[in-house]
Amino acid sequence: MSSRRALTRCLLGMVWLAAWAFVPATYAQPPARALAPWVDVHLHLIGGRGQQQDFAGAVDVAIQEMDRFGIAMAIVLPPPQVDAQQVYDAFAFVGALQRHRDRFAYFGGGGVLNSIIHRYADPATVTDAVKRDFTAAAGQIIDSGAIGFGEMAALHISATTGHPYEFVHADHPLLRVLADVAARRDVPIDLHMDAVDGEMPTPPRFATLPNPPKLADTMGGLVRLVAYNPKAKIVWAHGGSDPLGAMTPAAIGRLMDAHPNLSVSLRIVGAQAPMMNKALTGTGLDPDWIELLTRHAARFLIGTDSFLVSPSVRGGGPGVGFAARNTPKLRATVHFLSLLPLDVAAKIGRENAMRIYKLPPR
Repeated sequence: MSSRRALTRCLLGMVWLAAWAFVPATYAQPPARALAPWVDVHLHLIGGRGQQQDFAGAVDVAIQEMDRFGIAMAIVLPPPQVDAQQVYDAFAFVGALQRHRDRFAYFGGGGVLNSIIHRYADPATVTDAVKRDFTAAAGQIIDSGAIGFGEMAALHISATTGHPYEFVHADHPLLRVLADVAARRDVPIDLHMDAVDGEMPTPPRFATLPNPPKLADTMGGLVRLVAYNPKAKIVWAHGGSDPLGAMTPAAIGRLMDAHPNLSVSLRIVGAQAPMMNKALTGTGLDPDWIELLTRHAARFLIGTDSFLVSPSVRGGGPGVGFAARNTPKLRATVHFLSLLPLDVAAKIGRENAMRIYKLPPR
């Protein structure tokens, strides 16, 4: 009798294991760390304000998080800033990156160049002299060691107090100048452009100043930018978590089909995040996204848009508030990569970044 009970328990255990093997991966416990090292192409450091900036402390926090979630290397970008802010650029934090030169590279222009673009938001104010000065400043950024330009803003919705509203069409004259410089220097442009397909009322979630009551179309400008100089590599940031609703897999697919110089970095968020067109849902990978990611596997990267804050920073601000979202986003990103086919995960998680950003082998 005891041997029969033992056999029954064994058979039941085998059935349970077989059943568990067929449970979709999305219902299993997401991995805490990526199965393979990956590259984050969109990371911000918050070191404080004024003369007391502590980017070294922010770098230490970044290294801890990178080790925790399996990030082999990260690209640091200054956020897209305007004159009304205390503008800083890569020169503020590049020294702090030197202790970990094998783990970081950086973009420049999110402070200096972006503020110039929005200072001359009206195309009629962009003179030949402005273009010459802008071209020289862009060249100096690459000569100083930056591997690309960003974070540059076309439409940048204000999401909280102190977070700027910014708008120019993506084919603004100075963004065209930047595309020409980027093509000559063979470096990418990281573009923040919240997608609007035709004029629309500002959604209630964002219907407070400084956002305007209506948002202008942005998709037309992006089409014109990528067509303007096909040799300029444009990386459209924040795919996979869309605040306004027009950054759909179908829209991205049409652009990618027509313009080989367009890539998209993915900002993966959890199921509860108040975003649209999410690549990762509560039940797994969105079917439209998985089709697009597979079809254009060589054109997507991971850019978490994480904000790493130095422990010495006191007070609030948008960057400090956004930092609270880091862990959920990083966990969601690791889970997202674990659900992709292995060859697609390798390209999106690592190989595309190495190729598009010309990163040295690690």
